[in-house]
Amino acid sequence: MSLRCVYACALNVNGNSKKGFDAFSANLNLNIFTLCDGANSCSGSGMAAEWLSQVMTTDEPQHLSDQLMARHLEMCQKFPETGSTLLRVKASNQELELASIGDSFLWLFHKSWRGFAPWKCVETMPRDIDENGHPTQLVGSEVCQTIHVREHRPEGLYCAVMMSDGPGLKTTEEALKKCLSMLGRNEPSDADLAYLCNSLAIDAQNSGCTDDTSVAMIWLKFN
Repeated sequence: MSLRCVYACALNVNGNSKKGFDAFSANLNLNIFTLCDGANSCSGSGMAAEWLSQVMTTDEPQHLSDQLMARHLEMCQKFPETGSTLLRVKASNQELELASIGDSFLWLFHKSWRGFAPWKCVETMPRDIDENGHPTQLVGSEVCQTIHVREHRPEGLYCAVMMSDGPGLKTTEEALKKCLSMLGRNEPSDADLAYLCNSLAIDAQNSGCTDDTSVAMIWLKFN
């Protein structure tokens, strides 16, 4: 089986008054992608999110939950005043793995029938939020208990869409399907995906998003 992968990210698309606490990392050797959103009100959030996004694109021998908890304890020492969400996509010939912790958004869309069928949402990752919409757990915070993991069969076309909570709250599944419908059966370029990411970011801001605005797309083809 072969795997093709294309990705893009529109990171911290916002006004000059924003500090930009979101971070995105990609490891194309391992096909691992992460998006982290640092707690905006805390000192060092941008650096913490950047550090977490980078260390979680490694593929360590222990189980993902053990790797995450080790990084959580390390982050508590390095950045004691903040916390961060984590979204992670890992693709291989054996599996497609999604992981999340915190209140960011991660959708997975699939195109069946050899790419002729429309895009269908096959996974929406859990969000850790309370009744007021605030995150109930973050990496590096006082509460970090469970990373949510979902696995999918490596077959056909997939597109994972990651968003920090600001734009995610202003985006619907139908809007994402409409956006993805611009992608045909052929492999998109990174410029194609960058255009879609920026379009979604701008749409979210036009809909009232004033938070850090980050959107990433990972297109995958398993043959």
